[in-house]
Amino acid sequence: MPGRTKGKVALVTGGTGALGSAVVSAMTDAGITIFRESQYDPESSPMRFDVTDPIAVNGAVQSAIEIHGHLDIVANLVGGWRPQPTLAETSDEELDYFLALNLKSAFNVSRAAVPGMVENGWGRIINIGAMPGDKGAAFNGAYGISKAGVLVLTEAMAEELKGTGVTVNAVIPSTIDTPANREGMPDADFSTWVPPEHLASTILFLCSDEAASITGERIHVLNRS
Repeated sequence: MPGRTKGKVALVTGGTGALGSAVVSAMTDAGITIFRESQYDPESSPMRFDVTDPIAVNGAVQSAIEIHGHLDIVANLVGGWRPQPTLAETSDEELDYFLALNLKSAFNVSRAAVPGMVENGWGRIINIGAMPGDKGAAFNGAYGISKAGVLVLTEAMAEELKGTGVTVNAVIPSTIDTPANREGMPDADFSTWVPPEHLASTILFLCSDEAASITGERIHVLNRS
């Protein structure tokens, strides 16, 4: 188990999804407190806010700090994919959808959380990249553009935060084995997909003191079986 995670406080966006549930479970087992609507009731529902709305994001981060005294970890898991046409056929609305969901969400939450982390001298931000953001792929143009932005966000913020005790990294999985992905790609070979628990373990390690020297990295998590 990664060292000294007990007592840390984490904000996990998308924490009720397939990946989010695995990450929340792994973090909870490691003694990390997940920010929820109430600090007193462990069965309280997750905090809900619009990650594409900077005002809502700032309010949520401030609430976490007011309740717990500090916010140490951000896992930006909110994101999405859907079938896309060619870029020449992509509408403004389609591009805006992916930019808001995948890039603006991570930007808003990271920007809001960084000042408190820097003040405390410790913080971990983990973003979720994607293979089409690492290398462009046909019929994944709008999605890939948004995920490429996530990778640049990760690297630029990591450079700006060197020496502060705050690290920023991106995890890049191949297709994650979730019910939604199975439904959307029923003819795929599920055995080559990444189990959410494998990704959660990688994210948990990046939250640890042992990962303090890792920042600005693109960490690929691939199932090659």
